[in-house]
Amino acid sequence: MSNTKPTYEMLEEKIKFLETKAFLANSLQEMVELNHSFLTMLFDTIPNPIFYKDKNGIYQHCNDAFSKTILGISKKDIIGKSLYDFPDEIPKELADIYNQKDQELFINTGTQYYEGKVQCFDKVVRDYKFYKATFVAENGEVQGIVGTMLDVSEYNKILEELKIKNDALDKLSITDPLTQLYNRRYFNGILKDKISLLTRNDQVFAFMFIDIDFFKNYNDTFGHKKGDIALEDVAHTIQSFALRPTDYAFRIGGEEFCILFNVSEIDKATEFAKKLIKKVEDLKIQAAPNGISKFLTVSAGLCVFKDIICDENCANKAFEKVDKLLYTSKQNGRNQITCEINV
Repeated sequence: MSNTKPTYEMLEEKIKFLETKAFLANSLQEMVELNHSFLTMLFDTIPNPIFYKDKNGIYQHCNDAFSKTILGISKKDIIGKSLYDFPDEIPKELADIYNQKDQELFINTGTQYYEGKVQCFDKVVRDYKFYKATFVAENGEVQGIVGTMLDVSEYNKILEELKIKNDALDKLSITDPLTQLYNRRYFNGILKDKISLLTRNDQVFAFMFIDIDFFKNYNDTFGHKKGDIALEDVAHTIQSFALRPTDYAFRIGGEEFCILFNVSEIDKATEFAKKLIKKVEDLKIQAAPNGISKFLTVSAGLCVFKDIICDENCANKAFEKVDKLLYTSKQNGRNQITCEINV
């Protein structure tokens, strides 16, 4: 072992080395603190709520957006607590949902995306998308969950408004603007569907073709404005007979209407049609002089389709058949129905 004492020069060199090391340590500490400040500022500048929970579900970090927007309390009052420590800010039913999602992520580590309801500090419940991931240490052990939230309330509101508008446009495209019944365009498609179901599901449906008697005389006598009112009244009556999901009422042009409806007992289809015809006359809409009734009446053709040879013209053939039945009703004096069972 050497007993040689360090020289002054050696001590001076040692001191310089230690001073350099201390300077580097101080510089490193300053850099760490600067980076920490920068990351904290960046963290708090991000407008989306961000949080970090440990594997026990305890909040360890969060940004200003989370503390102010979501809970409305300071970060120091959040750190060290769990979802269930904020009963006034997080209703238990929502806390249960968030906790369940956390547990799912701990079991199936990785990332997790979902949309949920969040009661914010102003007590308004908003829609948020959650983007979460497990935080894993170098040894592979899960340390916690990092999550960020995106407010999609306005986005969802816009989507809902667009859906309402699109639904309205869709309805307009298949609806007669005067009577609010389905239009001829929609009729063509539904008739084909009904016929298709005959062959595939052995269903029976009735096709009723209705025409207002002497409606040209009515318009000539009372004017088109009253004619439109009469059309609306008759259409409302027809619609009142088509209330089941499988019933469809149409205005297919001018004073012509159709009803397509499923039937279980064939005889009831004729009874149904007769009631409708009487209901129209019972409206007691004054008719133009016609020698049939002092009130507005309708004529109809009705065919119950139990079986039909389906080809590319089957819908046209069905229409022609019912049209001929309507014509027979008119030839026989109007204000009546002619029926046929197509077996």
